[in-house]
Order: sequence, then structure tokens, then C-alpha cells
Amino acid sequence: REARRVLQHEKLFHLHEGQGISLVYTGIELRAEDDELVWLQIMHYAKHVPLGEPFEFSVKDLVRDLGWAKNGRYYDKVRESISRLKANEVLVLNEKAYGKSGAISLIDKYSAINDSEGKLTQYRVWIDPNLVVLFAGNTFTNHSWETYRSLSPVARRLADYIESHKQPFPLKLERFREMCGSTSKTVYGWRRTAREACAEIEASGIAKCVQLHTDDSIYVVNE
Repeated sequence: REARRVLQHEKLFHLHEGQGISLVYTGIELRAEDDELVWLQIMHYAKHVPLGEPFEFSVKDLVRDLGWAKNGRYYDKVRESISRLKANEVLVLNEKAYGKSGAISLIDKYSAINDSEGKLTQYRVWIDPNLVVLFAGNTFTNHSWETYRSLSPVARRLADYIESHKQPFPLKLERFREMCGSTSKTVYGWRRTAREACAEIEASGIAKCVQLHTDDSIYVVNE
């Protein structure tokens, strides 16, 4: 419910801090509740064309594919999210590398068809071909999209951690809170949220057993 911040060269959290790699973001704050799902659904559409080539989808199709209610509120939510995904800059810096660097936007550009009221209904979208570096080699995690999009934002962060490790190490509760960007004020409240996420992951079948132990660490058994 808090207003979105406008970020200027904001350094983002990632698990491998201290190794000279920085992620820097400029733009309107993006959130897992809606922007992440909209972007990943758009990337799901993008799989069907060569990277950098345009592809099309309608607002109604995207709302349907996300399982959201088909009404004006969610159509507007999608339009607003696409604008935020276009109006940003993501910059990766490596302190140990000398040479070129560059920035990308999560959506490179788009054109749209409007209805009689001037609302955007059909999008034609381009994704920056340089985004391919995020999927190079074995450096990405391949989720089941149908399962992943049904999870809550906190459970998705836990799924990211679990599915990027063959056998995940115990994850400290505070580290998990940082991963989620949570502003939870109490340890008790965050423990409850973490337990709910663990239960979601088990129910989804992503892992056999996920539990928060008394040492405030999340333990995972995959098989």
C-alpha cells in the first residue's frame, strides 16, 4: 500500500555481494506483486520469436494468462506495469573488469493500438537482444511457469533460491528477508510469513520438505 519510490542509481540486493558485482536500477520502483508477473508473462510470449524480434499480445490475453479477474481494474494494472517496465534502466557493474559497460530496459520499446476511449488494448513489444546474457550457459534457473506464477511473491523468492541449488544450504531468516526486500518490522511477523512461504513451496511440489527451524534458518529437502 506504500507509494512506489522513484529510484536513481539504486544499488540492488543480490546474493553474491562482496564479489565486485553491482546491480544498479533507475526508474519507478517495481514490485513482485504485479510487475514481476507481468514481465515474466511477457517474456513467456517472447520465447516464440527470436530475441530482439517484435511480438504481439492483447491486454485481455495477458490478464487471462495471469489468472487475474477480467475487469477494468486489472486491465489498467497491466497497462501501468508495462509503462514502468519500459521506463527504467538496469546497469550491471563489475569492479574487476575494465572496458565497456551498458544498460538495458526490461522492455526495450513498444507500440500499441488504442480503443475508442484511447486506452491501449494491443501491444507490439521488442526485448533488448542483450538480455540474452542473463540466460547464458548454466547461469539461469528454469521454473515451471504455471507453478511459479501461482505462488505468492515471498514464496517465489524462496523458489528462486531452492531451484537454483541442487541441494540448498540452510537459508538464514534475515538473509531471506533481504532477498525479498521485506519491510517487516517484527521478527515474529516475518517468521510467520516465512512459514507460510515454506508451506506454499511444499504444496506446489517444488521441494519435498521446507521448514523454518528454531535456529531461524530455512532447511530444504529436495528428494
